[in-house]
Amino acid sequence: MSQQHFDIAILGAGLAGNLLARQLRQTFPHLTVGMFEKHHSTSFKVGESTVEITGDYLIRRLGLENYLTDHHIVKNGLRFFFDQENRQAPLTEMSEIGGIEKPFFKAFQLNRSRLEADLLRMNQEDGVELNLGSRVFDIQLNSDSTPHKFSVETATKKWNGECRWFLDASGRSSILAKQENLRIPESHHTLAAVWGRFKNVVNLDEVGPETFRQRVNCTSRQTSTTHFCYPGYWIWFIPISQEIVSVGIVMERRAAWQESFRKAEGFLDFLKQHHAAWSLLREATLLDISSFQHLTYGTRQFFSQHRWGLTGESAAFTDPFYSPGSDFIALENDLLTNLIRYEEEGRSTQNFQDLVDRSNAYMHFRYEASMRLYRNLYSLFGSYELLKLKWQLDFPSYYHIWLSEFMQDLHLNEEFLIEKVREQQPVLNALSNFSQLFKRVEQHLHYTKSFYRGNLGNFTNAVEGVEWLEEVGQPQTPRQFFTRLHEIFNCTQEQANQLLGKYKTEQPLPLSHFLTLRTSA
Repeated sequence: MSQQHFDIAILGAGLAGNLLARQLRQTFPHLTVGMFEKHHSTSFKVGESTVEITGDYLIRRLGLENYLTDHHIVKNGLRFFFDQENRQAPLTEMSEIGGIEKPFFKAFQLNRSRLEADLLRMNQEDGVELNLGSRVFDIQLNSDSTPHKFSVETATKKWNGECRWFLDASGRSSILAKQENLRIPESHHTLAAVWGRFKNVVNLDEVGPETFRQRVNCTSRQTSTTHFCYPGYWIWFIPISQEIVSVGIVMERRAAWQESFRKAEGFLDFLKQHHAAWSLLREATLLDISSFQHLTYGTRQFFSQHRWGLTGESAAFTDPFYSPGSDFIALENDLLTNLIRYEEEGRSTQNFQDLVDRSNAYMHFRYEASMRLYRNLYSLFGSYELLKLKWQLDFPSYYHIWLSEFMQDLHLNEEFLIEKVREQQPVLNALSNFSQLFKRVEQHLHYTKSFYRGNLGNFTNAVEGVEWLEEVGQPQTPRQFFTRLHEIFNCTQEQANQLLGKYKTEQPLPLSHFLTLRTSA
């Protein structure tokens, strides 16, 4: 049986694997990269919506701006609509959170099938050895300096391969994670999802009277990722081409989830119960349907000192509400590339081990920080006032902390990783404290029978109160960083107090108030 050697073997040719292959070839043109995919061609997949970290990664790291602008959709941010309790409010009367001008930083709506097909072509032209229709099995990971070994089977032959680095981008198949027993089920945030591609969906930019379009300065609602929000679940609309829109439901399993939703009839019947969403789908044709019974899971390990690693959904997945999936791909691909760079530079074994440990700890921190945005909070999604409160914490925090760090490549700085991992607990404390605060406000609104009171006739500009967008990605002193974080936190606290009917506080709360875990917020 024949034997073939690669410097790097990538398992999976989906979004994560293709982007990683492109990055590795651009960074290390002298290394051989083989990519293995069991399917012969690409297909439509969920995960079409990206946000700003991914946009920066695709543009700045991978040089794909012109391609994405020409062949995909430049996204007009996230957009949220809110309904009455009976789910029968007309779309034009719903309260809304969304942008009124083009976003300052680019993100994209992706036609995943086209993107992956085009990336396969680009990667092959750049020297990646593609092995489509190839099943990889009998993976033998070695803990010494000898190559990893694996076997490959196609329709016509079997052969053996070996590689110095083995990188799993196999998606939810999670081949390496399952082999090494890395998967951690998420028991406190259990979600299910169903989605389909529709043709002839009503264009959101053609809905309603002129006053409705003027509410967003006549910018495009159609190119946004649109969320229709309800207690315990939400419905997405994502355009993936001029003709096709992805529509899906994400729901807590403990809410109203039924297995019948996973069939076309049940899926459509549930959508029909929502007047606004169905008004866009009344004349549409469902092209196909897919589902996941369990969305969220973690991993015990992202990277190994023995020269293997996971990226994308082969590793972990948090929650699709703010479209963070491809952000995690960007981070994991960057960190994997950084680890390979360390080895190529001949760093000491201890230095390499330290970087692996810090990269793992950082990704575990990012996973947990993301999870604390969602755990036990789906029930508040159905209230405009509550989600506005949460959004006006989450959006500026994402820009001020995570996006700004990524744009400066701080996650590739070893001293930054040391500091970030060491100081992670106060950040997690703050997220937990705000989660408790949001639950208190939700309980108060239910108690006063005012949960839905703001759901009609209101509008919030998505970037309201964020006057510092041009400063995102610029270096800051610690004093500048914490001063702005202090302002964001106090602004959220003050808005929560107003919803709770409390008097305005005379003095801002100290930052330590938010960073110290509290039994009640």
